[in-house]
Amino acid sequence: MFTYGYDFITHSSHVDDRHKLSGYFVFVICMWSWRKAGTTSPGYITERNIPKYDNYPYDNLLYVNKKCPTLGFRKLARSKYDRFTKKHVARFDHYCGWIDNAVGEENYRFFLLFLSVHIAMCVYGTIVTFYLLRGEVRDRDLYNAIFFNAETGDEVEADLWVISHYIFMRHFQICAVFLLMAVMSVVLGLFFLFHLSIAGRGMTTNEYYKWRQVHKWYNKEKNKFLTAVKEGVIKENQVVPSEQATNAKRSNIVAANISDGDVGCVGPVNIKHVNNDVKAQEVSDVHNSDEKVKVNEIMDPGPRPINIYNLGLIENFREVLYPRSMRIRHKEAKPKKV
Repeated sequence: MFTYGYDFITHSSHVDDRHKLSGYFVFVICMWSWRKAGTTSPGYITERNIPKYDNYPYDNLLYVNKKCPTLGFRKLARSKYDRFTKKHVARFDHYCGWIDNAVGEENYRFFLLFLSVHIAMCVYGTIVTFYLLRGEVRDRDLYNAIFFNAETGDEVEADLWVISHYIFMRHFQICAVFLLMAVMSVVLGLFFLFHLSIAGRGMTTNEYYKWRQVHKWYNKEKNKFLTAVKEGVIKENQVVPSEQATNAKRSNIVAANISDGDVGCVGPVNIKHVNNDVKAQEVSDVHNSDEKVKVNEIMDPGPRPINIYNLGLIENFREVLYPRSMRIRHKEAKPKKV
């Protein structure tokens, strides 16, 4: 845009020269947001700072109280070991290759800022290049121009397709920028809305895809149980286990059925290539539990699992903008009253 677009703006009467200055400003803001998201710590957990990030209860579904098989200390609720940074991340969301950093509790807000700024840049660039190209059509009065077929020499009536083809061939670079900006505006916009949606429901990207697996497992087990009851294989009131036993059994089964692989911008990646030691430890945790679970056992999965971390729209976004670990840090930084 700086190479071809700015020269176009200079010779165009349809876009003000002040957009050159605003273009530099937008570029600087974009680079700053990228660097801020990429260099801010997501909230790396170590054995020494566990109390700082130990702010969420275990739901005994997605998260259970156990040790991280890779680093050896207690795995906090909503945290995850990130294979790319080789560190444990608080309220892990995903690893983003665009900023070359893990996204977690303490930099998720800057990741959303990074997205919103780049959406604004793409929308702004789309509008400016559109006015430049539309101005070219009007200045040359292309709708009243005469075009000829290059192969046959026949006269061709000017229409939108013919004029678009002419503009694209004459100003290829600007048209390419226009198409790129327009497409990225839509793609980034949808991606941003996805993150607003899950953040508003008290979920991370990691948890969103895990919940999909949980719901898939629940629907399958519930249908299997209801079919068994209907066919008389078991009676619905045959066994009434305690709520604690049912929750423990369900937790073990879910833990054995959901994957805990790497999570990228578009969801789980390399699930089949999860570290073998990690997978072996997860299976061992399930088989060594007090509740022995048979894989093909028919059981009532109970009520549909709920997300205990969904605290309502306002509080969910408050946790994004003002993470719990940061609140504790600021609280400790305040001088004590004498």
